[in-house]
Amino acid sequence: MICRSTLETILSGCYSTKASRALFGESPAIEALTFSRSDFFTQGPAHTDGMSISGIQQKLSLKRDSENKLVMTAKAGEYILKPSPEAFPHAAENEQCAMALSHLAGIPTAVCALIPFSDGEFAYLTRRYDRIEGKKLHQEDLAQGFNISSSGKYSKSYEECLALVHSMSGGKMAVVRELYKRIIFAWLIGNDDMHLKNISLIRKEDNRTPFYDSLTPSYDQLFASSFSNSLKIGYLALDLLKEEHGGIFSTGYQKLGYYTSADFKELGYRAGLLPKAIKSVIDHFINLEDDMTDMIFRSYMPDLMKQRAADTLKHRFIALKQ
Repeated sequence: MICRSTLETILSGCYSTKASRALFGESPAIEALTFSRSDFFTQGPAHTDGMSISGIQQKLSLKRDSENKLVMTAKAGEYILKPSPEAFPHAAENEQCAMALSHLAGIPTAVCALIPFSDGEFAYLTRRYDRIEGKKLHQEDLAQGFNISSSGKYSKSYEECLALVHSMSGGKMAVVRELYKRIIFAWLIGNDDMHLKNISLIRKEDNRTPFYDSLTPSYDQLFASSFSNSLKIGYLALDLLKEEHGGIFSTGYQKLGYYTSADFKELGYRAGLLPKAIKSVIDHFINLEDDMTDMIFRSYMPDLMKQRAADTLKHRFIALKQ
């Protein structure tokens, strides 16, 4: 058996003991939903209260009821549920695998799992991380940090993002290093949609300063280039370095047509990271290559999607070692 959350091998059930506790606390694990995919779309609008169910990322808020079942809710939601869009079959399995790899890489990652509708199709379930005893923690995404609208979520570079995170966190280099690590991870798995709305910072309840404590747990990770109908196969959602806005790329990129470790080292230097810290992050990923590949093939993705994800990972690691 493979845990639907961590993708670890387990002896029985749907989740490892640790994953079950992270998802459901001390309550019994919930192994399936009591409503169908059709119910999600027909009954969901009555429970949205501002939660979008339009476009590609259709989602609803859920909570546990007195019988320990997950039910739709407009308020006091504990979980977010996302089915695979019709245009992107197995997106749920894809996202869950990408998130499991994020956790494997040591990135703080939102607790999530696959859970089947009553008709058997898997959906993606994630537990909300911005609630403590019913109180909502303050968070801000980088589009808000740059004071630009959602339409401009692709308008900045990761170099600029790292500088903004440095400022918003009050100069915490650990937070800068964490975002640097996530940028490399997104590139490795072929996630070409880590835009400004998908990078957020969070403030603890007792923090009375104007600065944020950390990045939020990682969310919205996908092997975006692994879909057969992917709209584009890009390298990253944003330019890596600021001057790339004007079409100016590194000598290596101009020669090879793709990023290598030299580009990520330059990004780290510009972010103020020490050479030792930059090398540590890159070496950390290189040492995980085999484990990340094995996890892809243990996932619930269909075989062709697994192979595409593994191929992307293989080629990106070749580049990262250059």
